[in-house]
Amino acid sequence: MQLTLKKSVVAVAMTLATPAILAQQTAPTQPSQTVYITGSNLKRVDKEGTSPVQVVTAQDIKDTGAQTVQELMRFVPAIGSDSNYDSTDGGFSRGVSTASLRGLSSTSTLILLNGRRMTPSAYADPNDGNSTLYDLNSIPVTALDRIEILKDGASAVYGSDAIGGVINFITKSNYQGAELAARASANDDGEFARRGVSAAWGKGDLETDGYNVFVTADISKRDRTALRDATDIAFAQYQQLNGRFATPYGSQISQYPTFYRESSPGSRNFGVSRANAADRLRTTLGCDPSEQLVGTTQMGFPATSVWVGRTFCNYDATRFLEAQSEGDDGVLMSRGVLKLGTNTRAFAEVAYGRSKRTYTSTPITLGQSSVNNFTATGVADPFQAILEIGHPDNPFPNARASVGYRFANLRGGTEVINKNARLLVGAEGEFGRWTWDTGLLWNRSEKEDTYFDRLYLPTLRKLNSGTTLAQLAADPTISQDVTNAGRASIVQWDAKTRTQFGELPGGAIGLALGVELRREKIELDPTPALAAGDIYGLVNSIIDGERDVKSAFVELRTPLLKNLELDFAGRADKYPGIKTNYVPKVGAKWTAFDGLAFRGTYAKGFRAPALVQVTPGGSQVFLRDIFDRRRCEVDERTPKPGATEVDCAKSAAGTGGANPDLVPEKSRSYSLGLIYSPNNNLEVVIDYFRIRKEGEVVQGSAFEAIKNEDRTPGNVVRDPNPANWVTDAAGNPVPNTGPLLMVKLPWENQGSTEVRGIDFDVRHRARMGEWGGLSTKLNGTYMTHYSLAQHPGDIEHNVVGAQSGLYDWNLSRTLYTPRLKFNLATTWTRGDHAVNASMNYVGTVSLKRYVNADTVYDQPFCHYGTARPDDAEPNRDGTVPLYEEYYPDCKIAHWITFGLGYTYTGFKNLTLNLNIQNVFDKRAPYDPGQGISTSFLPLDGYNEGLHNNRGRYFALSARYTF
Repeated sequence: MQLTLKKSVVAVAMTLATPAILAQQTAPTQPSQTVYITGSNLKRVDKEGTSPVQVVTAQDIKDTGAQTVQELMRFVPAIGSDSNYDSTDGGFSRGVSTASLRGLSSTSTLILLNGRRMTPSAYADPNDGNSTLYDLNSIPVTALDRIEILKDGASAVYGSDAIGGVINFITKSNYQGAELAARASANDDGEFARRGVSAAWGKGDLETDGYNVFVTADISKRDRTALRDATDIAFAQYQQLNGRFATPYGSQISQYPTFYRESSPGSRNFGVSRANAADRLRTTLGCDPSEQLVGTTQMGFPATSVWVGRTFCNYDATRFLEAQSEGDDGVLMSRGVLKLGTNTRAFAEVAYGRSKRTYTSTPITLGQSSVNNFTATGVADPFQAILEIGHPDNPFPNARASVGYRFANLRGGTEVINKNARLLVGAEGEFGRWTWDTGLLWNRSEKEDTYFDRLYLPTLRKLNSGTTLAQLAADPTISQDVTNAGRASIVQWDAKTRTQFGELPGGAIGLALGVELRREKIELDPTPALAAGDIYGLVNSIIDGERDVKSAFVELRTPLLKNLELDFAGRADKYPGIKTNYVPKVGAKWTAFDGLAFRGTYAKGFRAPALVQVTPGGSQVFLRDIFDRRRCEVDERTPKPGATEVDCAKSAAGTGGANPDLVPEKSRSYSLGLIYSPNNNLEVVIDYFRIRKEGEVVQGSAFEAIKNEDRTPGNVVRDPNPANWVTDAAGNPVPNTGPLLMVKLPWENQGSTEVRGIDFDVRHRARMGEWGGLSTKLNGTYMTHYSLAQHPGDIEHNVVGAQSGLYDWNLSRTLYTPRLKFNLATTWTRGDHAVNASMNYVGTVSLKRYVNADTVYDQPFCHYGTARPDDAEPNRDGTVPLYEEYYPDCKIAHWITFGLGYTYTGFKNLTLNLNIQNVFDKRAPYDPGQGISTSFLPLDGYNEGLHNNRGRYFALSARYTF
């Protein structure tokens, strides 16, 4: 058989091979070794199997200069922008760091530690793609020997959550000796500082002594960096376009109250406009004149705001915003192996980790609107500050008032502590032609999530009965810290065995069999005062569930010819209430000739609904801008008789709900690859991938619940008071039309996601005689397709290279998908010296709007900037009116950064390393969508999922071995 390659492919391969050919003759062939590769339970003699696996070695880790696993994942091009980061308050997911392969979400990326599952953390995040959160903070980067990333559907081998792939963190083993290490890092302004120490000790050689014990500990701390001090972004544009830090303005709500007059007696409407502000708005200017400001549009106020041209007491809220929170981590990990005989070994792993993140935020405020309050099972009485006529603070003698006020004497912010304990005991060995392995794993995660100084409603309600604001602020019972607890765990027993039998032209057949039994638990408990509905404006997360999962799998390797092998895998998983899932995988590898091979896989996959999605309860949420069709006219969107305008853009409580009809998400994945290695010095791997995930489990919407209220009335909770019902044409109250109080949002199987692209990995080594050695690695991902359908039947558009929710205005998901991401690294070693240089590239992201479901715009237009008459739709985001003047191409720019490192080993037992990331201090590109601060997410003009805001960053480490 003859094989013809395109000239371009041969030319590229020859070009990459040339340095090695010039440097030396082909190195002698090394003896083959049997290795284990993530993605299979079978042994093999070559590292490249049928599935694409990226291996990040200990040397790779050191060369990046990464101080944490979270930071290390940024150097993996296949990681999507929808990972979770713990640098700032992440709302429902605060305090955890996760990884998302292919942008398919953290819930579709399975995390393993030494080949076995980690427990999900104790969270019930209602946001899409966050129902299962594997916290990377429990893994210290100093303990890692390597990371193996299976970038292919792997449910047939590992079960649920492996739709997007698997990341297997593998710690050091069979270590002997001792070492101490210290590290410190910060940018060139001294910000984003981190420091840490680690120690490792190991004793015994497994082969000669019959045992090995390894223990490692790591302690680290990071400092807080204020948002105003994170200037390594497009800071000038941020100031000019968003008005951030361009003026001293922080907030017009301060400890000097603002009063709003009721529009009519008993209406509870305290809204104020520019037209009636002179009569209905009173400010208090008790602050120092230096703190008094006059509102302008440059401060971010719209031209219609009542604060434009009005003097108020400024509260410096910006000092609480942060780019990196304060935090500390401590992890202890150990592993022991004991020989029980010639062919049997016992092993045990013990690990404990603790991470703490402290997030600053402004002290709590009161506003003139009604605020929902929650109990553990529903809603409590809402609170609205209403000062009756004659109240000591009410400045209006003939009308009731409401008030805007900040309890500046109280502490704001949150603190979350996550603890993780892990124990594994097991044994492995050989029996005849069989190799076996069994283990019992217990892994538990605990969370303490504290909100500082939240208002206590029984005391707060005294305001409406005559207590003054000053008396209220001085009352020691006005606030309390609210600490919610959570626990999640898995107990797992697994057993697997493998053997070889028979003989095919290519060798023996490989067979692996295994079973797995797992119990999953999660408990989330709110503090008693919150559960009772006594805490102002704070939601509950409450859940108590467990389930047993049973699994069995088989793998078969058939070397049909010396140059052709086929791999087969299948797995059956049984979850309670869900029929057994059977998923297959098949792979093939054909070696065309020595140095060139082709491979491919096809697999089905599944992701079972998370435990928090099938257990009653969950996290409550605030819902805003709900259109209530029972109280508003659908066509005109105006209130019906007895309703108000508020009902047409209503705020209400929301809560998750279990759905017994949920079924697992299903997927199909394909890969097709080429492996070219003409000699020991060059390897080129190119893999095409395609993954489609359908029936994604997401939280239902308020729109759907209200639309289907007649069919599922229990999902909508209304005020039962007939006095508040709307009336018909005859003036009669219409039953069950009271104002919305709460909407239940059961989880649903809805849309789909499809990704396609090409991974490329090139590795080259050159020996240069007395000049040492040179190794170069190029790793990247080129995305060709990313499409979303929120509901079955929705038209799917390819949003690669764009922000999904802008490209297709019908999509509510915000995902940034650059077309190209890669990193190139070269390391030169000579004697006691090693120098490494790297380049990292992140492609552009368009912010234009192209389609709206099935409507394709004749002329795409920029979402940000000043509206134009020729815009396809008249709803641009005008908060950044000059955006197109600065960025006429309407895109987030590409980002290229360079790194440099140096390692010296000339001192006895001592290794010194200096690493500089972003050597040329390249600022993170400006993202106008990340320029507005909310109570949960202080955003600062750049995209954390694509870039970092640290600028030139120095990391220094020293390691001493004994």
